[in-house]
This record gives sequence, C-alpha cells and structure tokens, in this order.
Amino acid sequence: MEKLRVGILGLGRGFTHLRNFLLLDNVDVIGACDRLPLRRERAQHRIDEAGAGTRVLPEFDELLDLRPAAVVVASNGKLQVEHAIQAMEAGCHVLSEVPGAYAEEECVRLRAAVERTGKTYMLGENTCYWDFFRYFRKWIAEDRFGPISIAEGEYIHYLPATLSLPDGTRLTPTAAGAQGRTDAAPTWRADQPPIQYLTHDLGPLLEVLDDRCVSVSCRSAPWRSPDAPLRSDGQIALFQTAKGTLIKIMVTLNTRRPAEHRYRIFGVAGGVEWFSYEKVCRRFSRDAEERSGWETVPIGLGARGDDISAGHGGADLKLARHFAHTILDGRPAPIDVYRAIDYILPGILANRSAELGGTPVSIPDLRRQPFEHSTFWSTVPLPDTEPPAAPYQPPGP
Repeated sequence: MEKLRVGILGLGRGFTHLRNFLLLDNVDVIGACDRLPLRRERAQHRIDEAGAGTRVLPEFDELLDLRPAAVVVASNGKLQVEHAIQAMEAGCHVLSEVPGAYAEEECVRLRAAVERTGKTYMLGENTCYWDFFRYFRKWIAEDRFGPISIAEGEYIHYLPATLSLPDGTRLTPTAAGAQGRTDAAPTWRADQPPIQYLTHDLGPLLEVLDDRCVSVSCRSAPWRSPDAPLRSDGQIALFQTAKGTLIKIMVTLNTRRPAEHRYRIFGVAGGVEWFSYEKVCRRFSRDAEERSGWETVPIGLGARGDDISAGHGGADLKLARHFAHTILDGRPAPIDVYRAIDYILPGILANRSAELGGTPVSIPDLRRQPFEHSTFWSTVPLPDTEPPAAPYQPPGP
C-alpha cells in the first residue's frame, strides 16, 4: 500500500496531529520538529509508544531535508503562511492549522504560492468535521426550515496565559508579575484581535449555507482584562453573504467562563441550534407546525463509530484521514486555498472594520473565477438517516 510521507512542524497543537497521523495505515510520519526541547521529548515518548521510526528534530529546514511529501504546519499563527509557502516551494503539500493567515496580504501570497507550485493546500479547520453539521446541511438541503435569513456562531474560550517562558511554559501576566519573572514574552495570541480567530465558527456555517461573505461590520468590546491587555475582550461581527444571509459571529478569549461553541440557524419556517454545554441539537422545522416547542435530536461532535478520544470529538482524526486521502488519491482538498481564504479573510477585514468604528468593509473573492458552490460535501457525505427526535425537555428546577 502506498503511504504518504508526512512531516509535522510544531509540536504544541501539532502534537495532536502527530498522534493522529501515527494512527493512519496509509501514512508514514517521517519527521516532527519543534525548537522547544520539552515538546520534542513529549513527541519522542509518543513516537516510542507507537513503535514508529519518526525522527524528532529542532529545525524546520532539517525536516524539509527529509523530503516529506506533505507537511502539517502547526506553528506560530503569525508564521503559518511563511512556513506553508516554504513547504510548498520545497515540493510539499500542506495541511495548515488555523488561523492560517494573519493579514490580508498573506492571503494573496498564499494563493500565489499554491498557483505557482501546483501543490495542494488544505486548511485544517476541524469543526467542519463535527457530525451535527452534516445534519444541519442535510436539513437545509431538504428545505426543513425554509429560506435561511440569519445564522450565528459564538466562540467562547478563556485564554489568559498570554506570556511564554523560554521553555514554552505559558503563564498569565498576573502570575508573571507575582513571580517576578522578567524572561516572559507575549505569545502570538497575546495581541491577536479575537475576531481573527473566527474560522471555527464561520467556516462550518459557510459550508452549511453553501455561501461566502461579501461584507462585514464589526465592533470591539472594551480592553479590561489584566491578563490580556494587548487585545480587546471580545468582538462581534455582522457579515452579509453572497446569498443575502446575515451571519453574526462573536469571539471572546478574555471572559472567564467555560469554553464553548454556539451555532444557530434561523429560517423563515424554522431553525436549528447546537450549544456545546447542552451536547444535543434543538430543532424546529416546518413539519412541526402543530407543536409549540422545540424537539431534540441526539447528534453531537462524533458519529457512531468515530474515535471520539482522537481530539475534538474525533474531528481531528477525520481531518488527518481526509487530508491523507486527498493527496494519495489526487483529488481536490475539501478546504482548498480559495475556500480557506473564505474562512480567514472575513475575520481580518472584520477587525479592520472595528478599527474604523464599525464602518462596513467589502470582502473580495480572491478566486480567479467567482465562487459558485462549496465542494466540501463531496468528500464529507450527508447522512442517509437520522436518529429519532423527542420533545425538548428543559432542565428541571
């Protein structure tokens, strides 16, 4: 069996990719690299457990010298475009972690590199592989909710550890001050505008709606967190899509509360929503007109048979598997460079709108030909059946 020779760049978030690619029979993880010794030691332990011959290296150039066919870019978010282009110019296909790009000109450079090298670029947006989105898309395609006018996504993730020590340990500015540390430096997320980390929410909504954003207006919350003084406490963006739907996205990385995602779809004849903390889908469709309340459908992050221990309800393993098949089978990436830019660029331009006090900003289509439709569902099949629904029962007193 032909195997895909894969290298992993970055062993923070990339450790999950290392673990999952080691599980695939059609992949040979030939190398993994990170400049931090503690991360390399952890990776070596996992490699030894798997009985693999993966080489652990400190530098990206050393990894590229092994001549992998594909590289997973899981490095500093401000360097991902630089590393992706370097990999493609070295002859490698690329699976990139999010955010994927940090500035508008990086999106242009990334597109140019893909077109120049002919290599496959895929954005590693794992939330698109959550199982409940397959049902959202199925129900919309079946016209269960009528025309979709509004969609919402929220990402709530408290990340106060915005400083990093030389060994990679993260800590908050409050802790660094209390310890008298003078060797801590801001992480790449320390000054990242929250709305630029929106792909976990916007990406799957665009796939469910089969759409793209054409304009945005955004406002920023105050900057009151003592542990994240370089970024707003949150931002809310309102996007208009090519089909006329409004999408509201809220991202906060500074508010202290349990992490969660929230997604809501509003059609003129019904709607559907999924909140992380409830772990169940709530639906109201046009065939429920005789009922006055919601019904619940027992769907979640993973489908039956998924390895939900493989990260994010099994989505991380699905991502690895689809990338490997994309390259080995020579087929288009589920989230190629143009679709990736559809996910990434709206957040970058949303922050520009916020800097302008909410002034609407147009979002260009960087394709050579205008967007027609999503190709994501050609590789992620919609479900043929669905579990039985039940009347919604709110939590008791």
